[in-house]
Amino acid sequence: VYKRQGYTKGTVFTNPNDVMYKNCDILIPAAIEKSLNRSNIAKINAKVIAEAANGPMTFAAQEYCDKKGIVVLPDLLINAGGVIVSYFEWLKGLQHIRLGRLTKGWEQKSSRNLGSLLGLTEDKIGSLQGPTEKNIVYTALEEIMCSAADSVFQYSQANKCSLRVAAYSLTISKIAQTYKEAGTVF
Repeated sequence: VYKRQGYTKGTVFTNPNDVMYKNCDILIPAAIEKSLNRSNIAKINAKVIAEAANGPMTFAAQEYCDKKGIVVLPDLLINAGGVIVSYFEWLKGLQHIRLGRLTKGWEQKSSRNLGSLLGLTEDKIGSLQGPTEKNIVYTALEEIMCSAADSVFQYSQANKCSLRVAAYSLTISKIAQTYKEAGTVF
């Protein structure tokens, strides 16, 4: 932990790698590729490793974790949220309108109808609002990420493989299906 001015409870580590070897429930390597490797993986004291960096673990380190029962949440799954939100931004840029704009009128009409049905006053009906753009993005992201995580976990259990193998297998299958549907033969 970096000691900030006025904060006295932190511990200063002269070797930043020492932080990785502390006993913890979840270790999140988030900066350096191959930071978990054959030479240091045995020093890791975590039950779960959530890869927030791109490729923070070597194949040898993954094998060690598999043998020791350390759960590894692969970077392919953990980092997907940022890519998905970037995609939403790209779509928004293509359409030149904010997300939710297309459904705003329908939502307002639905709110008025619901308010009338419930016997609400015009003031109360006016206060009923649809989701903000942030709500729409968070809801869509949650749906996509939960669905992806569930698919990866189910595949891993059904095929008795690591979450990494499951994530890559599902991804390759989706790419192959896209090529097949497009009529591309490979």
